[in-house]
Amino acid sequence: MNRTKWIIALWSLLGILTLIQLTAMRVLYPESIMMIEVFVYPLGSFVTGVLLLFMYLIPLFDYCARFKVRKRLVLLALFGVVYVLLYVLIVVCIYALFIVRSFEDFETAFMGFMLSNFSHTLKNYLFQIAIIYAYEFVYNLRVEITRKKDLEIKLGISKLQLLRSQLQPHFLFNSLNSVVSIIDENKVKAQEMLINLSDFLRITLNSDFKKLITLEEELENVKKYLSIEKIRFEDQLEYRIHMDDGASKLRVPSFILQPIVENAIKHGFQGIPEKLTILLEINTVDRMIRVKNNGKALTNAVENHGLGNVRKRLELYNPNGRDFKLYQKDGWVINEIPIR
Repeated sequence: MNRTKWIIALWSLLGILTLIQLTAMRVLYPESIMMIEVFVYPLGSFVTGVLLLFMYLIPLFDYCARFKVRKRLVLLALFGVVYVLLYVLIVVCIYALFIVRSFEDFETAFMGFMLSNFSHTLKNYLFQIAIIYAYEFVYNLRVEITRKKDLEIKLGISKLQLLRSQLQPHFLFNSLNSVVSIIDENKVKAQEMLINLSDFLRITLNSDFKKLITLEEELENVKKYLSIEKIRFEDQLEYRIHMDDGASKLRVPSFILQPIVENAIKHGFQGIPEKLTILLEINTVDRMIRVKNNGKALTNAVENHGLGNVRKRLELYNPNGRDFKLYQKDGWVINEIPIR
């Protein structure tokens, strides 16, 4: 509802209240007011107020908007006096035309109405100005909130696009290095790895990083990645996925798990001779994804690029939610990813 409709609605409410008041006076004190005054006065006030609203008040209010606050208030105060004069003049004319049907005592009626209703009419003017100011404040506030939301969305999209451009070369270089490392030893496996890599990159390039996908889709992407690494490390790498019933339809940011799994493989193999096990657990009770590995113990090293991207994306995905965590427990290095 725009400001004009707000003012007319509230002005109508005042007119109805005035009509009720005059009707009560007519019922309780019949000699104090004529029946025609009960209807003509509220109707005349309403018509006058609406007329001045469109032809005087709103145009002048918008005109004053160009000035600073102090000058604006001074002008509105001066315009208020003129408003009262115009209002009383129109109402007295309506009174002369429809009630007494004579202009003989017009000057006396005008002065009498002015003396008795000046403050009341000025209050009506200030009431309308207050409504317009309130509407202007609320409107500007809504515009500002909308603008900030649009900026936040655009900023979020820009960040996601930047993270996407960082993620793809990072993964691509590592995967190609893996292919290079086995191409002389086993061309068939290298060829299979390149096919899997091609499929994985196609999915990555076609993915919309701004949207959420089901956990089932995300795990399929992770499996494609792990299939590439499994060819490289053979029996030295094992992975298992445990997922609660109903968890497959939960929604997560696309490709949020791949950097974590990649990091587990990259750092897990450092300094351990035994098999590396990657375990993915999806728990619907505490709404948490845990990526575990039994590889190299955690150090105080600074969080690497891949995990930094994960943390930033999760902040965009759920800014008020729980944080991404990395810790060690019972021989497992554990990454915790909250599900919204």
